[in-house]
Amino acid sequence: MTSRDGSTPSPGEEPVLLVHGYGDTGGSPWWSTLQRYFREAGYDRERISTLSFGAIPGTTLWSPRQYARTIGRRIERLRDRFDSRVDVVAHSMGGLGARWYVEHEGGAGNVDDLVTLGTPHQGTSLAYTQLFTPGGRAMVPDSDLLTELNGRKPPRGVSYTAVWSDDDGLIRPGERASLPFETSNVDNVRVTGPGHMSLVSDRTVFERYVGRL
Repeated sequence: MTSRDGSTPSPGEEPVLLVHGYGDTGGSPWWSTLQRYFREAGYDRERISTLSFGAIPGTTLWSPRQYARTIGRRIERLRDRFDSRVDVVAHSMGGLGARWYVEHEGGAGNVDDLVTLGTPHQGTSLAYTQLFTPGGRAMVPDSDLLTELNGRKPPRGVSYTAVWSDDDGLIRPGERASLPFETSNVDNVRVTGPGHMSLVSDRTVFERYVGRL
């Protein structure tokens, strides 16, 4: 964790942006639970932000490429407000949007740590049932978006942590929710117990990654 001037801030000093996934919104109750975990870990309330791509559950179905622009605008506002790089915790498809911003929209200099929770980095067969939406098509294994994201190693200045669960009923465990890179700035973290949505609000999962921020 480093600030824009190269100094090393204390844990909790960098702003954190929470990003939801496909069909979800930032107003869902599990995001309030995660915000509370961060406050209890010593983060100032003002440094914890939750992003919503839309206010109505079930309507946030667009492509991660499109959502990357929204993610980027919020990150850049947080960067300017706190004069600091930003940590991102993103769930499911939100992790693909965050990666697209970092890796294809010039966002690597603004993001310090990126944690993904149950993100289909290598796709999910469930996406075949959602081909009528841009987001669904983006999450199909070997989609154009995933091929571009996984075609080159991620920028070394950003630390990646991909958390996946043995009991995720929506994303095939490990093989699909892990990052397909073996580099020093990429860490795949396996957990057991939480399902896909509860990866956001499970306290044990939070404890597995909060120390990496």
